[in-house]
Amino acid sequence: MLTSLPRLGVSLFAILAMSSLQASAYLNIGDPAPPITAGQWYKGQPIGKFESGKVYVVEFWATWCTPCKANIPHLTQLAKQYRGKVQVTGVSIWESTDPTEKSYLKKVGKFVQSEGSKMDYTVAADVPEGTTAKSWMTAAGLQGIPASFIVGKDGKIAWIGYPLDLDNAVKQVLDGTFDMKSARDRRDLEMRVIHPIQEAMSGKQYGTAIRLIDAAVKAKPELERRYTYDRLVAQYHTAPAEAKAKSDAILQASNHEIGAYRMIVSILATEPGLSRPSYSYGLDLIQEALKLNEMNYLFLAMGCDVDENLGDHAGAVEMQTKAVAAAEIDSHAPADFVARMRKKLQSLKASSK
Repeated sequence: MLTSLPRLGVSLFAILAMSSLQASAYLNIGDPAPPITAGQWYKGQPIGKFESGKVYVVEFWATWCTPCKANIPHLTQLAKQYRGKVQVTGVSIWESTDPTEKSYLKKVGKFVQSEGSKMDYTVAADVPEGTTAKSWMTAAGLQGIPASFIVGKDGKIAWIGYPLDLDNAVKQVLDGTFDMKSARDRRDLEMRVIHPIQEAMSGKQYGTAIRLIDAAVKAKPELERRYTYDRLVAQYHTAPAEAKAKSDAILQASNHEIGAYRMIVSILATEPGLSRPSYSYGLDLIQEALKLNEMNYLFLAMGCDVDENLGDHAGAVEMQTKAVAAAEIDSHAPADFVARMRKKLQSLKASSK
């Protein structure tokens, strides 16, 4: 293994060498399961502590997360299949960014009640401070939901992953065939590569992020798709002309699919401090995307953000006005999103006076 590292490039070797201590700080397979600090338990048996000899599935979700909601029947089926052997628990996280706001607890409660028997397992919500999300998701280096953990009979994390692979893992943990050491080693290696990239991106060290991503992709080409977005963000900050060329290539490779437009425009809408030509390019892409007549309200709303990044207040008001109008006639536009759009439009108009 070590003899092959030089062929992976100096950068990847540096990732593995310098981050070995960082990786060990992550919540990993084989570590004791943290407690679940709940703001409220809605149904099922609350978990005060993980009992010896019992297996638990803990899945993190949110009411706004479409894939999470789509996985509810799967968890219900899993809970029924292993009733008495496995306690399945869903913990709602990231429902609010305000650590003093508790109104989301009622929102989650209403959702759970509306699901009724379709959501037939233990359900809880995190505290406003996000304690459980931090001690599980953040500690494990996970940024997306739904995400699943299996706690083994010894009270330690037996498996970390996503629902697609959950069933087989539960079966193996129950029958004692799960190879925890191999799983821990694989995840440890993965985290040694991923963590420095995440740190570089969150620290706005974009040149470093590009070098780390390129080294990781060179070692494992299958990671290229995973890091397309992050690398493009970093490029727009460090080499905008190259980022534009890459964006054009992505659009062409996708046959100008709406999802490709959405990914690229979202960068130009949410990243401040980019070059003016980059933002102008974003407005051009929005006009192209509008011709496809899909999610027009979303692209117009992002156009408002791009105009704000350009310092064009009048353009932002015009874009947001069109965005609200488009959303009001689009049955697929989420009501809460439309409400936020209207509120932003009012704020923009007020600041114009």
